[in-house]
Amino acid sequence: MLNMIIAALRATGIKEYIITEDHSQTAELYFVRRKFDMPRTRDITEYRVRVFREFTSDGERMKGESETKLFMGSTALEVQERLAKAYDAALYVKNRYFDLCGPGEAGTACDTGEGVSAPEMASKAANTLFSADNDCEAFVNSAEVFGTVSKVRIVTSAGTDVKYVKRRVRGEYVVQCREPRDVEQYFNFEYKPDNISELASAVREALRTVRDRANAEVPPEDGVYDVILSGKHLGTILEYYVARANASMVFPGYSDWTPGTYVQGGDVSGERLTMTVTPDAPFSIEGIYMPERKLIDGGKLVFLHGNTRQCRYIGIEPTGAYRNIRVDCGTEEFESLKRGCLYPVSFSDFQLDSFSGFFGGEIRLAYLYTDDGVKILTGGSVNGNISDIQDNMVFSKERYSDSSYEGPLAVKLRGVRVAGK
Repeated sequence: MLNMIIAALRATGIKEYIITEDHSQTAELYFVRRKFDMPRTRDITEYRVRVFREFTSDGERMKGESETKLFMGSTALEVQERLAKAYDAALYVKNRYFDLCGPGEAGTACDTGEGVSAPEMASKAANTLFSADNDCEAFVNSAEVFGTVSKVRIVTSAGTDVKYVKRRVRGEYVVQCREPRDVEQYFNFEYKPDNISELASAVREALRTVRDRANAEVPPEDGVYDVILSGKHLGTILEYYVARANASMVFPGYSDWTPGTYVQGGDVSGERLTMTVTPDAPFSIEGIYMPERKLIDGGKLVFLHGNTRQCRYIGIEPTGAYRNIRVDCGTEEFESLKRGCLYPVSFSDFQLDSFSGFFGGEIRLAYLYTDDGVKILTGGSVNGNISDIQDNMVFSKERYSDSSYEGPLAVKLRGVRVAGK
């Protein structure tokens, strides 16, 4: 099929292209309570072809691009017709001209998980999930677990030809508590094969959360609090720094960061960030080798990252666009970090706007730690801007990890607005 695509590209007169061959095997497991309800397997090979077309518009040199998907079983004529349509569509994408990347440092195409299969990953995750389902008041109502092994090859007109294997297990589950009121909560997860054991503690925390949510009635008082964010919510907050250091934000002027910028400002009363970006795969979607790289060192930006077009525009070497991060832990024990703080553990939807820095979400469950004890709360919302609190962040010593974030379990943010009663 790959040879057929390359032949069709030549026949269509397309000189610049990136072909991604993705052969994915997925095992799917479905459960109602602990009952194994339905197994499925999928084995799909998909081809994504990005085509580039050079042209001029109003006297300016342009390079448009378009993408199409192709599947096994297509005829040579069908492939050629789809590529021709994509090539025509590229005329309507008026990007300023840039050079594609040629073959660079190959590195090692890692095969994460030591050859574990998709069914093995799914089975291990399901066993781990239900091993934690032993709360006497709350339980896992239903679950879906997916193990996927993707064998990827990237071939470009510039001479790149790289391969790698990517393994992931992901899924979702609903936990329920029926007394004193019937409450259900939804959770999802994604792990690399060697982190699946983390799922057990996540499920135990989910069961505790839904149990406490069933007993919570009162929202927090309206006001300004020291707020604790943990786990995925902390990972969401820290995505801000990866996004602002991306060439796609720098080129249009949404970010003014350059290497050497102190991204938390010059005067920091809390702890300075040290952050490493880690690749989701050993190569970018354009076949660029992506090693681990330190992004922020002691609060200072080390480099900018991004895909080829945006990097070319700002005059830096393309690195590929990173998303995953590893952050150095802090100095304070989690238990002491929580004192005097509002700790929302569950939101209906927690989001960060990387353009403005605003973050927030509606609280489903929170704990308020006072001198008189712990209050269980529900309702209200957290609203803030990372530029207002990034100079006072204090991180926990304890760690947390999932497929995209590894770092401190929690952070204390001082002076966050909370809308309540």
